[in-house]
Amino acid sequence: MNTVDPAKARHDRIERWRGDRRLLAVAILASLVTLVCGFLTGYGFGALLEEFRTMAIDSIFDDRGDGEPPYSSVWGTFGFLGCLAAGNLARAAMRRYQGRRPGPAFPVVLAFAASTLGLWESSRAWLPPLAVGTAVDPVFHEDEKWGFWGWFLYYADLWAPAFLLVLTVLALWYAVGVSRHQAELARTRDQLLRHGRRVPAELVEVKVRMGGDESGTRVVGADVTVSFVDLSGVRHWVTRRTGDTAIAGAEVLFDPASPADDKKIFVALRRHPALSDWLSAN
Repeated sequence: MNTVDPAKARHDRIERWRGDRRLLAVAILASLVTLVCGFLTGYGFGALLEEFRTMAIDSIFDDRGDGEPPYSSVWGTFGFLGCLAAGNLARAAMRRYQGRRPGPAFPVVLAFAASTLGLWESSRAWLPPLAVGTAVDPVFHEDEKWGFWGWFLYYADLWAPAFLLVLTVLALWYAVGVSRHQAELARTRDQLLRHGRRVPAELVEVKVRMGGDESGTRVVGADVTVSFVDLSGVRHWVTRRTGDTAIAGAEVLFDPASPADDKKIFVALRRHPALSDWLSAN
C-alpha cells in the first residue's frame, strides 16, 4: 500500500528535474555526439555516392580503389543510428529541463550540418575519372561517352553537399520558427498560471488514434474534447491532441478577459499537472 498520491508524486518528480543542470549537461553531451555521428553519416553517405559515381563515369574494368574495404559506409550506418539515438536523447533532456511538452528541433539542425560537412570532406577524396566525358575501358578499349547520368554524377561533389546545405538551412529556419512558437506558448502558459483561471472541465469526447508496427496495432494517442464554463456562465468546447493515454479527468486554464481565445486556453488531462502537461492549441 502506498500513502503518497501517484499523481502528486509524478508532478513533484517532473518539477524536481525541471531546470536541473544535469539534464542540461546530458543535452549538451548528446548534442556533441550528434555532431560526431552526423559527420560519420555524411562521410559514409559520400563513400556510397562515390561508388555510384564511379560506376557511371568509369568502365567496370577500372580497378582503382577496388582493394579498399568499405569501412566508411559501415561507419556511416553506425553514425546514422547514433544520430537518431543521440538526437532523441538531447531533445528529451531539453524537454525535461525546460518543462515543455515537445523537445527542441535543433538536434536535427546539428545532424544536417555535420552530415553536410562529412559529405563535403568525403567528396574531396573521390577518384577523378580516367577521362572527363568518357568511360574509359583500359582492357578492351571500348570507350563510351557519358550520358546524362554520367554528367549528373560527375558533378555530385558539387551538388550533393550544396543540396545538404540547403536542407540544413531549411531545418534551421524550421527549428527557429518552432523554438519561437514554443517559447511564446510557454510565456502565455506561465502568465496564465499566475493571472488566469483554472477550472474543472468535463470530458466530452475521446477519439483514440491508432498506430501500427511489426507488433500489431496499438493506441498512440487521442483527440480529446472538453467543455468548461467561463466566469460569465458561457460554456466553451475545446479539442486537444495528446500522445498520453493516461487521461484522469480534465482541467482548463484560460484568460478570463478573453475566454474564447483558443490560443489562450490550455488543457490538462492529469491530476496535479506538471508544466509540460498543459496542452495548447496547435
